[in-house]
Amino acid sequence: MMLMNSEDGDRRDLPDNADSDAAIGRQADAWWARLRSADFTRADADALRAWCARSPAHARAWGELQRLWQALDPALARSAATPQRAAVLAFPSRPARRAFLGGALAAGVAALALRPPLGAWPSLQELRADYRTGTGEQRQLALSRQMTVQMNTQTRINVNAQEAIELLAGEAEILASGARLPVSVQAGSGRLLAQSARFNVRHTDDAVCVTCLAGAVDVLWQNRRQTLDAGQQLVYDAQGVQAATSAAASEVSAWRTGALSFAGKPLADVVAEINRYRPGKVLLRNPELGRRLVRMRFSISQIDGALAMIRDLTGAQMTSLPGGIVLLR
Repeated sequence: MMLMNSEDGDRRDLPDNADSDAAIGRQADAWWARLRSADFTRADADALRAWCARSPAHARAWGELQRLWQALDPALARSAATPQRAAVLAFPSRPARRAFLGGALAAGVAALALRPPLGAWPSLQELRADYRTGTGEQRQLALSRQMTVQMNTQTRINVNAQEAIELLAGEAEILASGARLPVSVQAGSGRLLAQSARFNVRHTDDAVCVTCLAGAVDVLWQNRRQTLDAGQQLVYDAQGVQAATSAAASEVSAWRTGALSFAGKPLADVVAEINRYRPGKVLLRNPELGRRLVRMRFSISQIDGALAMIRDLTGAQMTSLPGGIVLLR
């Protein structure tokens, strides 16, 4: 971690490109670490406010870190009420130079319970689900003779009837074994019906991806009905349904074998997938780096090794912070 000068907020031995976004981001990271140290003083608070007010880029870099606070330390909200820490939160009022940390810390308890920052703890919806898996956990459910469900990481399911479930979030592979009536899977704004099929359903970021691995699956969305045969995949959300495409079953079901495989995928997609399998959060703070196409395969049980692989393959700078937070830039 880079050293900070508590008198003026400057990092010692700043390089010539100290005003670049990357350099400012590194300074923000160092300020964050300094703020959490036990010997943080009012002079440090004044220096931090001055650093944030230097330019909109400085304020923006600090604002990005505001989403880390609540996830890193449950005691943070309590510390915000103390006089010394409260002074730190009083940033300059000009909009272009405002650090948004104060607003984040003032968020209501109800909002945090419904949507925990960075998935730091289970939401109320998760706790109320009939079945749920934690980060990195997989689970198999034999709901009836005709319906078996394999749940992937961070998945929530409600059972509505013997052969009808709702996938609230996450990913599952469903096996329908010749049911007299089709098994039913409600996922987002659509419903899936199958009598004899094996299919993968992924419900993340308000979108649903359905892949038929064997047999046939009917996708019902509003008044539309489309049948997927083995090897076909379809994505829908509340706004519409995309055209069906071909999909490699081995890649879609790779998680069933304990591995993740990516061939020519943007690094941003790889990082998003890694976040589903490890505690904490990996934050990719370099959009150009996120667009790079990579080819990777790694074991789910050694997910942190994938981060070292990304660092070695791309030359990215990796900063590890408390709470399982990792910054890539």
